[in-house]
Amino acid sequence: MTKQLAETYLIHSDEEMQRLERQAAIYGTAEDLAHLALQADNTVLDAGCGAGAITRTIAGAVPGGHVTGLDREARYIDYARRRAQADGLANTEFVEGNVLALPFADNHFDIVWSKHLLQWVRDRDDAIAEFVRVTRPGGRVIAANFDGFLLQHYPEDPQLQRQVEQWFSAASEHMGFDNWMGRKLPALFLAAGLVDVQVNTVPDRAFSGLGGDPERRWNMQVQMDASIGFSEKVFGSREAARAYSDRLLARASDPGVYFHCTMFYVEGRVPQ
Repeated sequence: MTKQLAETYLIHSDEEMQRLERQAAIYGTAEDLAHLALQADNTVLDAGCGAGAITRTIAGAVPGGHVTGLDREARYIDYARRRAQADGLANTEFVEGNVLALPFADNHFDIVWSKHLLQWVRDRDDAIAEFVRVTRPGGRVIAANFDGFLLQHYPEDPQLQRQVEQWFSAASEHMGFDNWMGRKLPALFLAAGLVDVQVNTVPDRAFSGLGGDPERRWNMQVQMDASIGFSEKVFGSREAARAYSDRLLARASDPGVYFHCTMFYVEGRVPQ
């Protein structure tokens, strides 16, 4: 039986593709492109591509190469294909598939890239092994993952802090979600046999900063609304779940409160 990702990607909603596009705009492209260090003729896999915003960015940077976006959600793939076609990107394709059983031959890509993916994959060591398998000798595997999402804010609201920790503890237990994925990537890459492992960290642009930015607040609101069913299970009632959501959004919108989340960029090279 093929292994799957975490049982539920909690933030599916009718707005999710739009949210992913707008979240990509919050991040911008500079840091991702700097860490990808692309050559014009590279072949690249964007694993867990979602709506395909980063895939399209990569495609524009490799005019003589080719980019494949992969996601397990058919509606994301359909959306990504239509956006790439509208942008006239002939060097891009999108494939529905599972990162734990990639539908590609060995040694197929120069670079395998993922962002905001591995925290959702319970068997993440198997996913990284698949990334290594489909990357050519001398090629690179690169992952960008946050570390400590929503777990650090100041001035701290002690009640909210307890609730956030309770929520993520439940997500870890029930789905294998790992909110400390970033710091674990270097060890996972080394265990997968990758060499020349490099680590860089920056503040996560979408989830760090003083409150009050309308785009970051909207991004958070959509995620909280989409996950309200799980929050109800965590806190025992819809009323309690909504109270938690409202409290978190109020703190995240307060211009006097700073939230911090770290983004890890980790890469390793497949041995020759």
